[in-house]
Amino acid sequence: MRNAVAAVWAVILVAFFVQTGNGLQTDLIGIKATSVFASGVIGLMLAFFYVGYAFAPLMGRVVIGRVGHAATVAVTMLIAAIVILMMPLAVNAPAWSAFRLVSGFALSLCYVAVESWINDVVPNALRGRVFSIYMFAQLAGMTLAQVLFGIGHGGQYSPFVLAALLFCVAIVPVMMSRKSAPSGAPPAPLGIAALFRISPAGAAATVLSGLSWSILFAFGPVYAKRIGLDGAGVGLFMGLAVAAGGLIQVPAGWLSDTIGRRPVLGAIFGSGLLAAVLGLIAHGPVATLVAVALSGGCVFPIYAIAAATVNDGVSQQTRVAAASGLVLLFGIGSIFGPLLCGWVMAAAGPGGFYGLLAATMAAGIAVTALSRSR
Repeated sequence: MRNAVAAVWAVILVAFFVQTGNGLQTDLIGIKATSVFASGVIGLMLAFFYVGYAFAPLMGRVVIGRVGHAATVAVTMLIAAIVILMMPLAVNAPAWSAFRLVSGFALSLCYVAVESWINDVVPNALRGRVFSIYMFAQLAGMTLAQVLFGIGHGGQYSPFVLAALLFCVAIVPVMMSRKSAPSGAPPAPLGIAALFRISPAGAAATVLSGLSWSILFAFGPVYAKRIGLDGAGVGLFMGLAVAAGGLIQVPAGWLSDTIGRRPVLGAIFGSGLLAAVLGLIAHGPVATLVAVALSGGCVFPIYAIAAATVNDGVSQQTRVAAASGLVLLFGIGSIFGPLLCGWVMAAAGPGGFYGLLAATMAAGIAVTALSRSR
């Protein structure tokens, strides 16, 4: 286990810095957009991030095969930094939609490089645990982002600069560890349909992970603002969700290595449904914070276990293509999260946030049960 983690320490650090920057920029954009745009417009604008996110994996195998994993991470982080610096200079829906499209593309391509790097060097028996540590690093970064947002959200431009700096810092670990990156051999192709053949439950859960993640991550700050929380309260609301996801992440990965992936997925989806129902009926600040913590504890670990489920059946030559496919599936699910949540909240009010989460978790229970019976 120690050797496996040592082989991927660089990309674990990359994940931490990337998600710190991404979490900070998402909060900044969500709060600023709430004061300027209507819910439907916010949902459409935020969905452009996931359009870019879903498009990038289509190019992942070609780009990484041509320039390598480390160079891909470096270039995409520079693009993400430039985009977030430009956003405060043009606060309008068309410009922000374009910025979010480019940002989603850059971050998604970075994740393809990082995740294929991990899956290339980690054996199946340890994949759930190592991938959960990778996801824990992301969630730790997102938690730190909420702290940074709560401290400095009142600034006009400096928080955007800080987010850009975090993206730039993410380049350092991979530049220091280029010798441990996977070889430059051209990666073999692997289609999306093949991922569903390899693991129907894992592939479908990846889509639902993107859907639920984007609902909570993109519209969590909007929901918190709509129910009356101030800037610090929004940071606490999102911080609890992410911190709970981090606490559950590694134990869930260990259990998936020990007792199997599907039973753990089913338990997480079932618990997530209960947490979303609690959010629907919760009254008062304490109940609201408990509900979002429980929801985050269930939503954020799904992707690691789903990805490990698929990669258990993937050959070494197709790791990059598999990572591209999984990020694509996650991105496809993520596109619909902001769109659906914006429309549902516009029609049903803030409660639509938890209603949509509950429906997503129920779909996950169905997918896991049907796959098991098959």
